This record gives sequence, structure tokens and C-alpha cells, in this order.
Amino acid sequence: MLRIQIPSRTVIVLAVLLAQSACDTADSLAPTTSTGAPSATGGVDSDGDRLPDELERSIGTDQSAVDTDGDGLGDGDEFDQGYDPLSPDTDNDGISDGQELVIGSDPLKLDSDGDTLSDPEEVAIGTHPGKADTDRDTIDDNREIILGTDPRSADTDGDGLDDSREISNGTDPLMIDTDGDGLSDLDEVVTHGTDPLLPDTDGDGLNDFRSVNADLDTDGDTLTDLDEVNTFGTDPNKIDTDDDGLLDQFEIELGTDPLDPDTDGDFLTDFQETRIETDPLKPDTDDDGLTDFQEHQSYGTDPLVADTDDDGLNDGDEIVLDTNPLDPDSDNDSLSDGDEIVAGADPLDPDTDNDGVLDSTEVTLTTDPTNADTDTDGIDDGDEISIGSDPLLADTDSDGLLDGDELARGTSPLLADTDNDGLSDSEEITAGTNPIDADTDNDGLDDGDEVERGTNPLTKDTDGDVLFDGDEVNLGTDPLNPDTDADGVNDGDEVAAGTDPLS
Repeated sequence: MLRIQIPSRTVIVLAVLLAQSACDTADSLAPTTSTGAPSATGGVDSDGDRLPDELERSIGTDQSAVDTDGDGLGDGDEFDQGYDPLSPDTDNDGISDGQELVIGSDPLKLDSDGDTLSDPEEVAIGTHPGKADTDRDTIDDNREIILGTDPRSADTDGDGLDDSREISNGTDPLMIDTDGDGLSDLDEVVTHGTDPLLPDTDGDGLNDFRSVNADLDTDGDTLTDLDEVNTFGTDPNKIDTDDDGLLDQFEIELGTDPLDPDTDGDFLTDFQETRIETDPLKPDTDDDGLTDFQEHQSYGTDPLVADTDDDGLNDGDEIVLDTNPLDPDSDNDSLSDGDEIVAGADPLDPDTDNDGVLDSTEVTLTTDPTNADTDTDGIDDGDEISIGSDPLLADTDSDGLLDGDELARGTSPLLADTDNDGLSDSEEITAGTNPIDADTDNDGLDDGDEVERGTNPLTKDTDGDVLFDGDEVNLGTDPLNPDTDADGVNDGDEVAAGTDPLS
């Protein structure tokens, strides 16, 4: 069942219905009062509601009130009709028992007329809750709701045919002119005998409206005067009403406005647009952000092609960016303007980041054309290319030092061990040795050898025996032991005295 929430206007509808029926029911429904009068069935009836006090006590009504539940019906009347004198709304449909009798619905039924619309739903939509077919068009209210017709009006669309007849005919009860031929359904069925379901009943190419009216064409533009006046608003005495160079009939076929020489308002007449093959119905035929007039008259771009120079940017975007819509590479850096935008580069600057490398080269190398130092190693990409280091690697030789730091220290960013002493440049920095001097302490041993042997690459005589570490290695003495043969005389003194430091 259709469920409709009763809006606040229900109160207004009820009030109207109550007012309409009040004269017929007020006297019969108004509760009366009495003081101790006997009831019709015998026994004391204190409130005069035709129910003895003893009965009222047994059913729970108020023996001192004619209308216990305040629904406008006396307790006796409710008892007689089978209504609940203790509930103002016996059927719980949101309408009091008294109001239901006034508007003609049944206080005992949620759907008094059996049309599957509840009484409050009918009140909400304005139909009669006691009549299954409010507008008497032979269609139940609920079916009208389903069909979309107005259950309160026998002729929903106001075309002179009631809804049931339209449904029988197959016409649309919601449309005055079902087939859209300009004749109402009533005129087609009653007046002209044409088919209201076919816009061109006789199949002659003219819709029924035109067929039943005169076909006079005064100006010979193949448009009837009736069509020109009533349909198109054109001048039946002029073949080109708007003087744009196109016949009214041609404009109708084309879809342009025969009353406006520039239908799309782009400052090109409809005739001009047909000559240059732009769309007279669109101010911007190619949807590139420039009107056809701007492209044709101002910029020289092609109004039929969104990207005249085929650089990946619409002509309108190029005008905004100040690039040349007729040149795919405005800054002549061998990278199209569209590719520059994609890469984030400036299509008006061949070297966006001023690193000495053209944007196109950077795109090829995959460096960042918007960042002069792609790998943030302290050397611009252009300089890295010049010295042979990798602009995509901060530490080209993987020695633990940034390429920029190596240049600052004098080491080679291309060699992990600039001085070829067996220690990487970063290891030398850590050890405190000179990465561009293979023998930092000039003792005859390379720094790498010293580290390997355990001698100090920063001290010529690690064991302090007055012999350089390199000399000790050459002599066979231990550069880490001042008295290699443990004879109580250090190696330097033995060499000076001509004795053998090994024996």
C-alpha cells in the first residue's frame, strides 16, 4: 500500500471537509449533558450519554462526561456503532472518529473506501477517503496515483478527454498532445479524426497540425506561412528573415536561428561559418577555449582543430600561457610546448632551471629541467655533464662523498680513491689522512698500507725508534716495536751503530 506521511496541511484539509459537512452532522454528533437523567436502557445516566453509570464503570468510560475520549462523539453513540469510546481514533489512522464521520470515512477502517489508500493518505493528497474513485473517471484513486494521473480531476491534462478515455485510446492522460504534432488529443479524436498516437497520420511528411492547416508559402522558401508565423517566427514575406545570407528554410534545417544572423554569438555570421566550415551553433567549434572569430580573425589558428600546431596544448591554453599556438616549440629548445608543460618546464625558456642544459636534453637524460641540481649534490647538472659525473647520482663514484664535496676538497668525483692509496676518499676523511696524497706522513708507506699494517698514516715513525715506518718495512724490522730483536737497543740506534736490529 502507498504510504504518505500526512503533512501539516492535513489539518487544513480536514478543516475544509469538516466545514463542508458540519451543517449535516453537527446536531446529531454534538454531545449533550444531563444531570442524573435515567438512560434509555434503564439505570442512572449521570452524564446523559445514553449509557448507564454502571455500564460506564464496567467499560471504563467517564460517567460524568458525555464524550470520554473527546472525539466529538458521545460515549453512547460510539458504543452503539462499535467505536472505542476510550480512544478518539478507533482505527488509529490519525483522524479522530468524529472527524471521520464528518468527512465520510469509516472510523473502524484504515482504508474506508477499499482503494488501498489509507484514509490519512487520501486526506493528505486531497482525495475522498470514502470514495474509491474521487473524480468519478472510473479509475480508482490508487491506480491514478500509480499511473501518475490526478485522482482529483477526471481530465488530468485538461485536453477535454477524461483520463479513462485516454487510457482506453492509448493516449497519454498526462499530455495534452500525446504525439507532439501540435494538435491536442481531443482535436485529433473529436474534431479531425486523426490518430493522436501518430504525429503524421497520413504519412505525407507533414505532421497532422500542418496537414489540417493551409500550406501557403508566400516567399517560396519552402516554409509554409503558417509555420513561419506560428512555429519559427520568421517573416513569411522574406526568404532570409535575418539577412545573414542563409535562407530561412536552410537555417531551420541547419538548426541555426533564422531570426539572428549570428546564432552562436561568436561575431561570425551564420553564413561566414558555413563558408569556413565552423559550427554556427557553437561559438568555439573545436572547444579549445578560443571563439571561432578569435581563431579566424585574431590569431590565425585553425578553428576546426583544438591544437593547431599539434604540440599537445590547446590553442586557448597557448594564448593564456603566451606561447605561440602556431609553433609547437615556442622557445626552440627541441621540446614541444606541451611536453614542457608535462615536465613542469617553462615553454618560453629553453633552459628553465638555468643549469646550462636545454630542457629537451634534461628530459632525455631524465634530469629535472626545473631543478638546476637534480641530485642535490652541490653541482649543477650542466657542470656534472661537463666533468663527466652523473647528474642523477649525488655520489657518482660511490665513495661516500657527495660530488660537490669532492670538488671542494680537490678529490675526483669519478674516482672512489683519488690518490690510489688503497683508502677511499671518505675513509681518508674519516681517518684524517689526505685523500689527494697517497702517503700523508711521507714515511715511504701509502696510507692504505699503514692502515692495513696497523701503523699510523699520520706519523712517520709509529713506534718512535727514529726509523721511518717505510724504512722499517724495507729493513724487515717491526714498525710497531722500537726494539724488534728485544736486545735492549732500539732499532734506530742499532742502525746508527751498524749493528743488526733483527739479531
